[in-house]
Order: sequence, then structure tokens, then C-alpha cells
Amino acid sequence: MIKAQILVVEDQAATADLILEVLRAEGFDAQTVDTLAKARARLKKSPPELMILDRNLPDGDGVDLLAEVRADEKLSALPIIILTAKKDVADKVAGLRTGADDYVAKPFNTEELVARVGALLRRAGKADEPPALEAGGVKLDRDSRKVWVGGREVPLSAKEFDLLWFLILRKNRVLTRDFLLQHVWGYEPDMELTTKVIDVTLSHLRQKLGGPADKIVAVRGFGYRFDE
Repeated sequence: MIKAQILVVEDQAATADLILEVLRAEGFDAQTVDTLAKARARLKKSPPELMILDRNLPDGDGVDLLAEVRADEKLSALPIIILTAKKDVADKVAGLRTGADDYVAKPFNTEELVARVGALLRRAGKADEPPALEAGGVKLDRDSRKVWVGGREVPLSAKEFDLLWFLILRKNRVLTRDFLLQHVWGYEPDMELTTKVIDVTLSHLRQKLGGPADKIVAVRGFGYRFDE
């Protein structure tokens, strides 16, 4: 099972670090930003599959961003958990009425938070892998591990297949180098190793794909994305 990309919007470093630690321990690809402005930029550039959103941020109320997301046709279905130190019922109701899928008060139990994340992803239908993928003229079958380009079967190595599978599974989203290194190769993040391993594998993959190779885009400072 592939774990989802999660964006944590939290300005308190200790809290953000704790959330990242527990989510990554469960295999999720979790990233953090500390302002609404950075969250908006990330949502525009590479939408996550779930967002944990603090209410009290340096540049505004997280509920304002929640309302923006719900009004955006492309993002409206994004699962969102509101995280806040406010505990009164009226505050909770305000967040839920604005469109939050769940509401967690600080201090929180980390096991409960992970359970809520998993439940939301299952409800959203993003917790399990599909048996096959198709995008940009490329078709992949998970069980046979076969790939076709324009109806022609293209033999790939195990890592080339896994890399392409992740890119197409999360098409139009940026996958960080650390994420690819951990989920495709099973390594801990190491910038020098990441650059060498991923770049070599991508080079071979592009040569084999032909025309669709142009859909694999390097996003400077972030990672890679399969555009469709």
C-alpha cells in the first residue's frame, strides 16, 4: 500500500516536528509549512492528498484557507483536519461548518491523530493502490508489472517500473527526492545518493519511454512530476 502525501500547516516547530515524526513513522510522505501564504503556494504547485491545518497562524486564521479550498473546484474534495488549541464548542462548529472533515484539539494523542488521518484517506478512497494506471499514452499493470506505450510493450527494470508507477499514480503532483528514495529504493534520505540513483534511473526510463518521457518534469528544488 502506498501512503499518501500530507501537508501539515503548523507554525509551532515542536508541534510540526512531532506530527511529521509520527506520520513518517507510519510511512506517509509528510511535509510542513508554517504560514498560510506558503500553504497556498504549495497547494497551487503540488496539492497533497490530505492537509492538517492549524487555525492560529502568523498570517491569519486557518479557517480562511479552509474556505478557499472548499470554493476551489480543483481542491474542494481535499480531506482537511483542523488542528487548534481552541477547545470551545462554538469554535469547533465554525470549523466543521466551513468544511473541515475532522477537528483535533491540542494537546492531542499522536495515535489518535494517525488513526483519524487513515480514516479520512479511506473515506476519500486514496489509501489503496489501483490494479492499473494509464496516463499520457502510458499504461501500467501492477500485478504483471508490464508497461505499454502507445500499445507497444516496453520492458522496464524493477526500479524503473516502481519509479514510473509512483510518478503516474500521483500525476500532476511533485514527488520529492526523499520520498522517491524511501519508497522506490527503501533508502533513508541522502542528497548525494538521491541525486545519483534517481537521475540515472530516470535517464534510462526516459530513453525507454520515448515521446511520453517529456511528461516527466524536474521541478527545481522539489523533485519530479508526471504531467498530464
